[in-house]
Amino acid sequence: MKAKSSPVTTSLGPSSLAQVQLGARHTAMLESVRSACGGSAAWRHRKLAEADELCRLAEVCGRLAIGQLDLSVDLRADLLLRVTVPCLPDAAGPLVIAEAARLGVIYREGSIVLPQPGYSFVQILAPHPVWHPNVSPDSVQALCLGPSLPAGVPLREIILMTYGALTMMSVQMDPANSAGVLNPAAAEWFQRNPSRIPLSRAPFMQPASATV
Repeated sequence: MKAKSSPVTTSLGPSSLAQVQLGARHTAMLESVRSACGGSAAWRHRKLAEADELCRLAEVCGRLAIGQLDLSVDLRADLLLRVTVPCLPDAAGPLVIAEAARLGVIYREGSIVLPQPGYSFVQILAPHPVWHPNVSPDSVQALCLGPSLPAGVPLREIILMTYGALTMMSVQMDPANSAGVLNPAAAEWFQRNPSRIPLSRAPFMQPASATV
């Protein structure tokens, strides 16, 4: 599976996010993780820059909320993303669409110097079980964003690609492509039900009250 650009506004670059004014909660969050940020000087600088952008993105986009942030070793974030999430709680029952995903995100030091497997960044902590071609059907529920993501891919882009994948605006459907499809049964199900794709066409930049 190729890593595709997420179907969101292209204005969410570093310069535009730098203009976002942080509120008290995100300011306090950044100050808290700054004091416990570990690693080399270069790695600390990169983690803090990524964490700052993440907080600014959450500040301006109602779809994203940061539960926890940890920079002690890797950059680890517990996030709530308001997005369509396909689930199949009963194998013989209908598809159920959840309205949000709790994500565990890990941004490792190696990712800034070397390409990384596309499944190494995002884990869907809830809901469960997710029924999606690019989500592993085990308890980990890893989300594959491509066979490989380039070195230095910004965390904001990972969030946007996650939104595109879960809405199924960008998705790998070929069960023969082991690099992208982690759940062949789900891929085959959606191939038989193409009218369900995409699950949503709503843009990423919407307020929290918007429908996914």
